[in-house]
Amino acid sequence: GKGGIGKSTTSSNLSAALALSGEKVYQVGCGPKRDSISTICRGLKPVILGVVRKRGRKQMNPEILKELIYEAPGFDSRLYGSECGGPTPGKGCAGYGVDIALEFIEDFNVVEEFGFTTIIYDVLDDTVCGGFAMP
Repeated sequence: GKGGIGKSTTSSNLSAALALSGEKVYQVGCGPKRDSISTICRGLKPVILGVVRKRGRKQMNPEILKELIYEAPGFDSRLYGSECGGPTPGKGCAGYGVDIALEFIEDFNVVEEFGFTTIIYDVLDDTVCGGFAMP
């Protein structure tokens, strides 16, 4: 969707409402601005791709990834979030970067390990390489 139309606000509000209704929610920010979970987790947080860049893809493991899953305060351990991160806006392929982060989430069984019942993906507003397509 277009930038600035409220995707992150809507995602955060939906995540909070679902958590308050009893779901265990994981919100995944999929944009390079890394601000999707800033409202629910109280501030900008380090991103998965940033750690991958520093450590190298082969050095990633479940323990490192768990450090990048942030609990939102005030939701009785029912709301969590992570940011994928991405390239500098307008450079590189955001779709490819998000794919790397989502692969780690899947490969390390994050959903099962934390017992998430709902996952909200807050998608980015543009992709330079066309990494995402509309149905």
